[in-house]
Amino acid sequence: MLAWESLLDTLPTSISDVALWTAVVVLSYAFALRVAVWTKHNVLLHPLLLSSMLVLLFALGLTTPVTEVVEHISILYWLLGPVTVALALPVYSQISVIKKLGGRILLPILLGGTLAPLTAWLVFWLSGLEEVLQLTILTKSITTPLAMDTAKIIGGIPELSVLFLMITGIFSAIIIGPLLTQLHIKDDRISGLSLGTIAHAIGTAKALQISEQAGAFATLALCVNGIATAIIMSAVLG
Repeated sequence: MLAWESLLDTLPTSISDVALWTAVVVLSYAFALRVAVWTKHNVLLHPLLLSSMLVLLFALGLTTPVTEVVEHISILYWLLGPVTVALALPVYSQISVIKKLGGRILLPILLGGTLAPLTAWLVFWLSGLEEVLQLTILTKSITTPLAMDTAKIIGGIPELSVLFLMITGIFSAIIIGPLLTQLHIKDDRISGLSLGTIAHAIGTAKALQISEQAGAFATLALCVNGIATAIIMSAVLG
């Protein structure tokens, strides 16, 4: 009951607005997926990038502020929780392999999860950007629900963290595969850990396209890095 009450609390007063913008987002993404197939997955027409542009154009056409759009599609943000939990299924399918690796699997996740945001922060700091932007970029490699909450706690901008997440996820998902190929790395476990740690949910989706094992390791990296980053940043900077 509490879960449903929480969901209802996130809905704006106008159900028609909820239905409209939820439909716009879902249909835009469905269309973007179709375009990706038509264009043989052209990197410039990534489904997330194209669908976001379509939603933005629709919002501009109706002169609806982005903040209102975010409010109207809050039900989709609520669904991110159950979807993230469902990612435990591929992890369970590879549990025997993960157990054999033991604690060794944590080192690359924690190392990558530390270096990625710190490198981005350093670039922002050296560029003299505002502190609020520096704090927001620190959440760029963790999944959306955690990133928005963490950005709010540490003094960043939750809505902007979503943009940083999208840019990081799409760019990383595009370059990690070719980079590993150039390095002659063909281990699905490494591919999964890299995609999940750096490119969060977008990278995990890409890993699931590679293989079940890559998807499982990406999911594990996504969860470990997300939780560790959120806890540490909230404790240190909150």
